[in-house]
Amino acid sequence: MRVLHIVNDAETGGAQTLIEQLLLSREAGDEAHLLVLLSPGALSPRLEAAATSTTYAGMSRRDVLPVAAVRAVRTLVKRHGIDVVHSHLQQSDLVNALTPHGAVRVSTLHSSLDQASSRVAGIVWRIAAKLSSRFDAVVACSPSARDFAVEFGYRFPGEQIRIVHNGSVTAAEPAPEPSGDPLLLHLGRHAPSKDHPTLFAAFAGVLQRHPRARLVCAGHRVDPENTELTRELERLGIDHAVTLRGSVSDVRGLIRSAHAMVFSSNHEALPMAGIEALGEGLPVVTTDTGDARLLAVEPWAVVPMSDPASLADSVCRLLELGPGQRHELRRRSWELARDEFDIRGAARRYRELYEELTAES
Repeated sequence: MRVLHIVNDAETGGAQTLIEQLLLSREAGDEAHLLVLLSPGALSPRLEAAATSTTYAGMSRRDVLPVAAVRAVRTLVKRHGIDVVHSHLQQSDLVNALTPHGAVRVSTLHSSLDQASSRVAGIVWRIAAKLSSRFDAVVACSPSARDFAVEFGYRFPGEQIRIVHNGSVTAAEPAPEPSGDPLLLHLGRHAPSKDHPTLFAAFAGVLQRHPRARLVCAGHRVDPENTELTRELERLGIDHAVTLRGSVSDVRGLIRSAHAMVFSSNHEALPMAGIEALGEGLPVVTTDTGDARLLAVEPWAVVPMSDPASLADSVCRLLELGPGQRHELRRRSWELARDEFDIRGAARRYRELYEELTAES
């Protein structure tokens, strides 16, 4: 089986992480090539190490017409004898749908709302929805991602959209709780849907009860150069306790250093970062958006959206558990990853889909 994955960029993100896991999980003798629409990013070394080959189309985020990417897809399909072109995220779907490459077309929906929320991205989403009938299969990472596609007007039949939860590597055992002051982790790009203002306001509440707590945020454009974020931290008086790391490649290292993963999103499907956290036994506290509640092992770890006080209370409840209770929470989080979100299950289902579609073509 020869598969070409297409993704928008090589920055830290759920789609990119899933692609890496699928690349690493391919069967012996298979080829898994990668086309990145933009230029190299923070995850490029990992993606390049996992893929059979990696190509960058060198597009700009402002490009609406993906001429260079269409040309690259046609070249790669012909050069490598590609059987399946599998696109991730709407810009990549547009390229896949527009290119007359002759291979099977597969799309994975990773989100329940346009996280970029720019004019260009909105145009791309609408065009991709109209062209979705050109795909041989559309997969959603969660029921909410499928439901959003139907509501948004995807022409691919909603009842035929398959659900395959994202998967990640589950560690051999839960990582031990780190020593030292409480460290909270948030992984997500800078986008309105991630709702960093709610995250920061909630952490300000946590600091009132746990003044030695720290928050680490990582993701594309979540860095000290982002004045929108730094000004909000200064306004709240919590800049001394928050670190903005930007895009990172060693996500698992960050996860093992933390006491909890916190999500504050107001629109989300099923956060891949949360699945990675569970794989190391890191408990997740999340807002109740999309299917994010599937990542929490306690009802109190799911709170309403845009409610900093509730999010702060939930985080504090976790931090104030006894050592034995926290150990049990980590064990249950790890078991959830092992039973529901292990990459081997996701890779097997995608491989079965590829085989089914190529047999029909």
